[in-house]
Amino acid sequence: MDKHEQMKTGKVVALCSAKGGVGQTFLATNLAISLHKKYLSITLVDGKLQFGDIAIALDLKTTVTMKDVAEDIARIDHSLISNYLVDHETGIHVLAAPERPEHAELVTNDVMKKAVNMLKDHYDYTVIDCGYAFHETTLDILDLADHILVVTTPDMTALKNTKQLLETFDQLAYSPKIKLIINRFDMEGMIKPEEIPGMLQVTDAEFVTNNFKLASQSLNIGIPVVSRRSGSDLARDLGRLAESILSNHPEDDGIRKERGSKKWFGLKK
Repeated sequence: MDKHEQMKTGKVVALCSAKGGVGQTFLATNLAISLHKKYLSITLVDGKLQFGDIAIALDLKTTVTMKDVAEDIARIDHSLISNYLVDHETGIHVLAAPERPEHAELVTNDVMKKAVNMLKDHYDYTVIDCGYAFHETTLDILDLADHILVVTTPDMTALKNTKQLLETFDQLAYSPKIKLIINRFDMEGMIKPEEIPGMLQVTDAEFVTNNFKLASQSLNIGIPVVSRRSGSDLARDLGRLAESILSNHPEDDGIRKERGSKKWFGLKK
């Protein structure tokens, strides 16, 4: 463990959406790996506590989950939280959702907040694939987040719901932390991508190309696009998304350069 990894204050990136099926879990997994490729320590948390798919998306065999964290929370401290993470071959660390939906109720707001705060002390970035946007646990995560990525697609139902979500988030004072992610922006027959930020009254937006076949294959076989097809347009867009987040934190540049010069990424895999 290097000097930068001792009791740091990491950043939290939370992904949420107003509608299912917009690619949120796909983006969360690939973003986490893209950030790790920048010589950063990354935890990926499945915040969809009832029906989370992070483990499937990464083909992970989970021996511990958020259920174990909830059951042991009274005796977990900052030095023990890493014992509840599952290592992925790419080098990221995963806190998986409970295996059974009925176990989600064990993960209270306090459990989630304590877990995320402990992860912040050990990892540069914690990426969270959030559940239902207005669930109390999700709102607590968004309170802790440094960046809130609101994911949508260029179809009218998704955009209508996203507009309402953003209006509510503005009332909750989340707007300064929000970045709009327009996934599958170049789908045929949809709203023109250049019109969407204006429609939703946002200025900070990123666009991710549509390659539904590649994304679906990636999720089905459990190998992220940024690992399996790193030269694809989709992987390049995901890398650009990671860079857009890092551009807000120039203080991390020194850490990344130091680790890169020591081939930190290779040592951590």
